[in-house]
Amino acid sequence: MLQAGSLRTFAINAKDLAQAEKFYTQVFSAEVIRRVEPNEEQLKRGRVREVDVQLGNFQVHIFDASQGSRPGVPHHTIMIPWKEKEENIQELERCGAKVENIRDHPDGKGYSLYVKDPDGNIWELWSAP
Repeated sequence: MLQAGSLRTFAINAKDLAQAEKFYTQVFSAEVIRRVEPNEEQLKRGRVREVDVQLGNFQVHIFDASQGSRPGVPHHTIMIPWKEKEENIQELERCGAKVENIRDHPDGKGYSLYVKDPDGNIWELWSAP
């Protein structure tokens, strides 16, 4: 059984990215910590504009859904203790969870495993040394 750590992120779709940013920054005093403006090549591969805000002790990743919802969103991220990727995958499988997707982190220092609960809700399990 994996030991869940703290909640790291909520990932959501927004039909109007500017309006969503305004809501989180004005209603919750969230701070914008990152903006993603994909180039043409990234857009072709499915990347969309994104605004990430810090909300208390976690982040909300807001994806531009003006052209439709982004696949795999919404999902939420839980930090899990560092173990080699295969070890965590095997542990999840022993507990009856199916790893739907694996993503290496861009910094090369960690990875995310994606699982669904029995109702199809997506959880990203984030691990880094």
